[in-house]
Amino acid sequence: MKEIIITENEAQQRLDRFLRKYLSDYTLGDIYKLFRNKKVKVNNKREKENYMLQLDDTLQLYIPEPAQAETKATVAAAKPIEIVYEDENILLINKPFGLLTHPDSPGDNDTLIDRALYHISKQEGYTPSPTFTPSTCNRLDRNTGGIVIVAKNYKALKSANKLVRERGIQKLYLCVVKGIVNKAGEVENFLLKDEASNKVEILDELEEGAKGVHTKYKPLANDSEYTLMEVELITGRPHQIRAHFASIGHPIVGDVKYGDKNSNKIFFDKFKLKHQFLFAYRLVFRGAEEGLEYLKGRSFLAELPASFESIKQQLFH
Repeated sequence: MKEIIITENEAQQRLDRFLRKYLSDYTLGDIYKLFRNKKVKVNNKREKENYMLQLDDTLQLYIPEPAQAETKATVAAAKPIEIVYEDENILLINKPFGLLTHPDSPGDNDTLIDRALYHISKQEGYTPSPTFTPSTCNRLDRNTGGIVIVAKNYKALKSANKLVRERGIQKLYLCVVKGIVNKAGEVENFLLKDEASNKVEILDELEEGAKGVHTKYKPLANDSEYTLMEVELITGRPHQIRAHFASIGHPIVGDVKYGDKNSNKIFFDKFKLKHQFLFAYRLVFRGAEEGLEYLKGRSFLAELPASFESIKQQLFH
């Protein structure tokens, strides 16, 4: 017999849905057969498939001990992460350039979430959930650095995702663009992604498969050829900021997909830049959700990489 104590990470979900995740090798038919054969009990009592699990329930499964899959936390390289903020619910990490947020293919076993899982798994008192794994609530392109939110428990994940979805978290970026921008503005239209080329197209009219995109920006400084910009991401689509600035004639320097080749060559040669100058530097919690109310009104900053700070000082001193 296997006994499972229900924590906040598993509570308030149907018993059959919990079992579908916990017994991932079982078919739905196999799971319902367990109920029929009286092999599932909660607090030593038979319960129906739609029973809602409660905190501190004890689930008894009269089955052979299921094999425990090796977690990524045990195989990920123990590489350090730069922590912007951490408490018992969330972890804010300054993602370095060149690191994937999530695996893109089976061979990707060193990503930001892998490192976060390793970090969390080594904390005193940590007990893994049988059905919940800490997860990211936002995503950055491989060559975009900055703050990524990791929810450490199920309640925090639901609340943080809702805040992101309903724009209760303000996401601010810094970038350097070609050309002079003298006043604040915004771009709102549609984005269509080509999966084959991993590139997006900005459209003025809605087409099948396209999604609405909205970006706000304001200039912070400029020299004779370039502008340092603060960008607020209203929607969060792949390549959105990069494609939006290219579409209005102010591509981000260092961007090999959407940028200007001549400007890129200058920055690659003179400043040794290796990727686009785009950095998710600030998060502001503007809303409040259950379990994360204490973060309302708080702002978190990630330190610019040394290479970006050097370029910023040389251009906009």
